[in-house]
Amino acid sequence: MKSVKATILSILFATVFLGSTLAQTLQMEVLREIGAAPSAERIEADITTLVEFGTRHTLSDTTSDTRGIGAARRWIKAEFERISADCGGCLEVFYVSDVIEGTRRIPEPTNVVNVVAI
Repeated sequence: MKSVKATILSILFATVFLGSTLAQTLQMEVLREIGAAPSAERIEADITTLVEFGTRHTLSDTTSDTRGIGAARRWIKAEFERISADCGGCLEVFYVSDVIEGTRRIPEPTNVVNVVAI
């Protein structure tokens, strides 16, 4: 009876250990793919697009479709949504905002918005 319990425990331990090792290996493989994906050309194109918004200053225009932080954030969100669509909805894309005020740089209440893709 003890040997049956020992065998079962050994099998369970091996299954958990091997499953964990396999999961870590797959995770590392995915991370390598992510790291290798961006090309120098794509990064340069993204930077050029962001520069074309003229400014991304926190207090810049948030309503224009062509200039300022609002246009830049909408472009970034659209890019993440396009990437997510290309991978079957692998990313959740959303805005996170907070009102900042009372600092030297942002004296008046200002809605600061970040684009998040997870």
